[in-house]
Amino acid sequence: MPKFSLDRRQFTLGVAAAATAAFIHPGEVLAQTAESLTELDQKAKTAMAKLTPRGRAEVEAKVANLFRKYGDRLSDEQKADIRRIMAETQQGLDKMRAFPLENGDQPADSFRADRHEALPAEEKAGEEEKASEEKTREEKK
Repeated sequence: MPKFSLDRRQFTLGVAAAATAAFIHPGEVLAQTAESLTELDQKAKTAMAKLTPRGRAEVEAKVANLFRKYGDRLSDEQKADIRRIMAETQQGLDKMRAFPLENGDQPADSFRADRHEALPAEEKAGEEEKASEEKTREEKK
């Protein structure tokens, strides 16, 4: 028979969870979940209303694909949150897609390593080396 061991941290965590659970009424938890679910649905609907028909269709296709893959693992609240997030981010995608780009277009900002800041420190180090070399030469003479 396996030996059951309970350390102080596990015991304290269990006591805190039990005390918290004793103060929470199941009806209140369900009411809070229902309120947050309707709030998320409302936010998703307002975000969908701002989209073009093409954007709405794309969001619905993405959401359907996600629910097809992971729907059995998601709660209703998580599904509503996914709908909201996908609808809100679609506006940014539409704006990026509207910007005309060709295959040969260069980036707006090209990276240039600016070494002017590093040079003074390198110069000082180089000057110190030269000065020490000169002192050793003079001492040898």
